[in-house]
Amino acid sequence: MRAMQLVLYILFGTIIAAPAAESPAVTVRTLGRVFTKLKAGRPVTVAYFGGSITAASGYRVQVTRWFREHFPKAEVREVNAAIGGTGSDLGAFRCGVDVAAHDPDLVFVEFNINDGSPVDDFHKATMEGIVRQLWASRSKPEIVFLYTTSRTLHERRGSHPAVARHYGIPEIDLQPSLLEALKRSDLPRPTPAQLKDKNLDWNQRGQVFMSDSVHPNALGHGIYTQAIVTYLNSQIDAPPSPLPSLPAPLVSAEFATTRLVAPTEATLSGDWEIKPPVKQGRYRHGTINARRPGDALEFAFTGRAVALFLDVQRDGGKFSWSIDAGEDKHDADPSRGGVVDTAPGPFFPRNHYATLTHGLPPGRHVLRIKVLPEHDATSTGHQLLIGYIMIAGSAEP
Repeated sequence: MRAMQLVLYILFGTIIAAPAAESPAVTVRTLGRVFTKLKAGRPVTVAYFGGSITAASGYRVQVTRWFREHFPKAEVREVNAAIGGTGSDLGAFRCGVDVAAHDPDLVFVEFNINDGSPVDDFHKATMEGIVRQLWASRSKPEIVFLYTTSRTLHERRGSHPAVARHYGIPEIDLQPSLLEALKRSDLPRPTPAQLKDKNLDWNQRGQVFMSDSVHPNALGHGIYTQAIVTYLNSQIDAPPSPLPSLPAPLVSAEFATTRLVAPTEATLSGDWEIKPPVKQGRYRHGTINARRPGDALEFAFTGRAVALFLDVQRDGGKFSWSIDAGEDKHDADPSRGGVVDTAPGPFFPRNHYATLTHGLPPGRHVLRIKVLPEHDATSTGHQLLIGYIMIAGSAEP
C-alpha cells in the first residue's frame, strides 16, 4: 500500500536510434491514421495534455499552426488540456473530461518535468492510466510523449519511457534539440537587466532558451516546435498503425478508470459554504469551501485511490485526512492518513490537487477530512475550497 502521493530523439531533422527496450520489443506506432485524415481533408482534433509549458502560447500554438498551414483543406481543431503546475497524477483523473471527451485523433502528453526524474511505479501507473483511458475511448487516438527540459539541459527522463516502450508510443525528447542549438553563433547574449534578474542563472548553459528555470522563452519554444515538426514531417507518409489494443498493464490498471465526483455528494459538518459552478471554471459542478477549524466531511467510495481537486488560496488552511479509520488513528499507517497544507506560497492562488492515497484494496472505503486549527505562516486563514473528490480504480460510472 502506498501513500500520497522505437523512441525518436529529434535533433534538427536527425532521427537518432532508440536504446534497447527493457522488455520484449513492441512496434512503435506511427501517426499514419492522423495524416491519412489530414491528407483527405477530413476534420482532425489535436489535444495537448500537460502542464504550464504546454499551457503557454508557445510550441502548442505553433504546432497547431503547422498542421493548419500544411493541410489547409482539413479542419484542425486544437484542445488545450494543460494546467500549470500539475502532473500525470491529476492528469489521470481529468483525462476523461478534458481530453477523451473531445474525441481527439492525436494527443501530445507533456508531464515529464512536473512528474520529476525519479523512476517510480506511481508515475508509471498514472501515465499508463492516461494511455489506457485514451485507447479505451471512442476515438482511440494516437499518442506522443513529449519530454521537455530545464535550463540545466540535463534532465533525466524518469518513469515515462518505460510506459512508452510498453505500449509502443512514440517519444520526442526535446532536450537534444537545445543542446544542438548551443552550437549556434547567433544566440542572444543576456542584457544587463537579465544578468541582474535573480530568477535567472546564467551559469546554466540552457538559460538562453528559458524565461526562468524550466519555462521556454520565445527562442526555446521555437526550437521545441522545430523538433516536433521534424518528427511530424517524418510521419506524413507513414503507413497507418492498426487501432490500438491494450496489453496487460506494465504496473497497474488502477488509474485506467477514474471519476470526478461533485464535492456536494459528501456529508458535511460545520461552516461549509456551497458555491455554484462558474461557466469558465475547472469545477463544473460547483465547489464547497470550509471556513473554520473543525469543519469536516465524510465520503464513502468504491475504488483504490482517492484525491482532491482543490484551490490553494491565500487564506488556505491545513486539513487532516484519514481512510477507514478514526481521526485519532490516522498516523498509524501513512497510507491511511495524513495532513495537507493549502497555504498560498509564492505562485498562488491557483487550481491544485492533493493525491491522498492509492493502492487501496478493492472495495468500499470511507474518506474523512477535518480542517485543523493551525495554519501556515504564509496563510491568512483556514479555508479549504474543494472542486472535486477524485476516485480511481472503480468500475462505477
